[in-house]
Amino acid sequence: MTTTPTPQRALRVDAQRNHDRIVAAAGDAFAECGLEVSMEEIARRAGVGAATLYRRFPNKQELLRAILEARLSELEAPLAAAAAAADAWEGLLAGMRALLEAQARNMDFVQLLAQAGELSQFKRELGQRVFEPLGLLLARAQAAGQVRSDLVPSELHVLVRMVGTTAWGTAQTAARPSWERYLTLLADALRTPTPSVLPAL
Repeated sequence: MTTTPTPQRALRVDAQRNHDRIVAAAGDAFAECGLEVSMEEIARRAGVGAATLYRRFPNKQELLRAILEARLSELEAPLAAAAAAADAWEGLLAGMRALLEAQARNMDFVQLLAQAGELSQFKRELGQRVFEPLGLLLARAQAAGQVRSDLVPSELHVLVRMVGTTAWGTAQTAARPSWERYLTLLADALRTPTPSVLPAL
């Protein structure tokens, strides 16, 4: 039997659709125009009225936080898959790779967060939602004897940041991201005495 959506349910669906359109449009507008882009231009790109935009997001800070939430949420599935990996080391490496891929895609956005004074919030969210799960993966790999035992979870942030800096110069090119090469080097430093084959420069 076919059920008819209730008006309340339809309203929730429409509201979520508008939310997603606004967040996506804001992300594109900030990337193209920076923080100077007007709220009215974001509303135009999203195909909603300015009143609708302001009702949901009173200012650009709220929009930036919504974009941050959306982009961190994209990491939930790959981190869950990494946690479920049968091999602890492969799970840790997959989690680090997912984070670095996301970082390479979102470098301009992170700069916008810094300009808007939202970088501390980003770091808190990243620590709780990404590096805590990675720390659990590290502990699991260490317990399995696959990763050097003298590495502490807080050092993961430093190591990922070191590798991530190599993507700054290649983020806008079609060449294979150099961070993959340096992640391979880092992986060898963390675990096996047998060198891996490096991705080409």
